[in-house]
Amino acid sequence: MLNKANPDAADSAYCKSSAADGECALNSEALLSINKAIRKYGVSARGEIVATLSWMLFESGNWVYNINHFPGNIGQGTRTMMTWEYVAEYAKTLHPEAYAKALGTGDVNAADNTTKTNVVDLVLNNDDSFGSGFWYLTTKAASFHGNANSLRDGNKADFQKYVEEGIITTWTSEREDVWTKVNSAIVF
Repeated sequence: MLNKANPDAADSAYCKSSAADGECALNSEALLSINKAIRKYGVSARGEIVATLSWMLFESGNWVYNINHFPGNIGQGTRTMMTWEYVAEYAKTLHPEAYAKALGTGDVNAADNTTKTNVVDLVLNNDDSFGSGFWYLTTKAASFHGNANSLRDGNKADFQKYVEEGIITTWTSEREDVWTKVNSAIVF
């Protein structure tokens, strides 16, 4: 299914030409972590899975990027390209001791670039990075999760609403294209 949605990442040579050294992932790598996250966060509705995969594919440039390169916001990352605020909360939730060590005695809102890099590094492993969208859906945009009127199966308008009101970013035709591809590829 991922190979249909993201065919280039099905080829073992895909990441060899990636400009983002060490960040690129193949579909086979992504799939294992995505399946773990679906179970861990209890996401079973097809519309929610399609929305989350679409978000991650779009933001990561089809699994090429794991940190923000354009424009280069330090501390922004995972396959969803969560902003520093959410990355910090996610890292604190998953790795509280390592997070406390990385942050030190500083204030998360005043963290310097080195601290942000150290914190985001905690959640860049495949399981955490591919899990970020499912964590976000179930914690930060929980009104969209398990709601019979949100992220319904095959409903593009629901995904657009999630993008604009849940993820809180701009709807674009490029996002729509990714959603359309993922929606047609994911079969239950």
